[in-house]
Amino acid sequence: MFLSSTEYLNEIRLSIANSDYSLASRRILDFLYDYNLTHHQALKELSYLIRKDYLDKSSNQNTSEAIQPALYQQWLDMVTSIPITENASLTEEELNVFEATDLSKQFISKARNFKLEPLAVKLKLGELTAVVGENGNGKTTLLRLIAGELAATTGNLRYFNQEINDWYDLKNKIAYIPQRPDKWYGTLMDNLNFYCSINGVFSEVNEDYVNYILHRLGLYQFRNLKWTEISSGYRLRFELAKALMMRPKLLILDEPLANLDINAQQLFLQDLKYLAHSGKHPMAVVLSSQQLHELERNCKNVVFIKQGKTIYSGEQQQFASNRNTNAFEVGGAFTITQLQQWLQSINDIKISDSGTVFIINTPIQVQSQDILKVITDNQVPINYFRDISKSTRQLFQKDI
Repeated sequence: MFLSSTEYLNEIRLSIANSDYSLASRRILDFLYDYNLTHHQALKELSYLIRKDYLDKSSNQNTSEAIQPALYQQWLDMVTSIPITENASLTEEELNVFEATDLSKQFISKARNFKLEPLAVKLKLGELTAVVGENGNGKTTLLRLIAGELAATTGNLRYFNQEINDWYDLKNKIAYIPQRPDKWYGTLMDNLNFYCSINGVFSEVNEDYVNYILHRLGLYQFRNLKWTEISSGYRLRFELAKALMMRPKLLILDEPLANLDINAQQLFLQDLKYLAHSGKHPMAVVLSSQQLHELERNCKNVVFIKQGKTIYSGEQQQFASNRNTNAFEVGGAFTITQLQQWLQSINDIKISDSGTVFIINTPIQVQSQDILKVITDNQVPINYFRDISKSTRQLFQKDI
């Protein structure tokens, strides 16, 4: 989960070789801070120069022509000449951040009664956990319970391997970003300096850490703006920056991808994953979203809630491991009747219309290549295909 310095540097070398300067410039800063190398002034200045060079060039949409690969090689030559002290490994117990059993919440009102049925969930440092399900089914309720924003109706909760005795101490390790954060006043950088100071970081160390986060999240050019002067996407990144000022062990985000385009979603999730894996300040991250495909690509664990009941809670890769059917999504310029005719050579299949794509359910022995061969042989004009046999996407289709 947590990389050694050699693995870390090899990852950076690979991103440079692939001309992925966005990733390389971010991971260079991560390495600088994960291995406490900020006192090497020349290395520090070069690290910021590389990141700033990338951000300046990418904002001008001229990155591929103007980026300076020589800077990256210079950084590698410099860092490999410096003795690196490996971060201490963590025990299984130290990895545990949150654990709950029989956790539930019931709301009773004249308008509507709702209950989040008892569930169990476990969160660990370095892992991303996705909370998914339809709107109004209990995702935000679960996140607020974990964040301590709501009192549980039932449940045994442990944070950082201890019972809840002092909420003040616990809350200093938990950062919660709601779907609609409150407006900030004053410049964004002043706010970050303030939040860093109230978390016990002052003077040059305060300036240094704020500077790192601003560069790392691509926010440096907006540092002197006000809340009303930036887009909703950058407001989210500044909320993340503010949360990181407290160096939390548990980061909770409610629908963070809602106002981001597909590229920004991928970048944001990638940043969360790398920040969670920090060797110096690792975090457990739990977030809700409707962007199921992106979450399953980036999150180790998934909690699926339907009508207040947790249908699945565990590792994403283990979902449907004992299934007896496969499922596929397919889209294109054709009707369900045409698709049924084209696929009639495959026995015991069921096709349903989800509204945007067709869902094909087949016996377990039918694989994606079998479906694609029939589609190719019949020249079916598809524009989308995805194997969802191991995806919680199936749970949106079933009446459970």
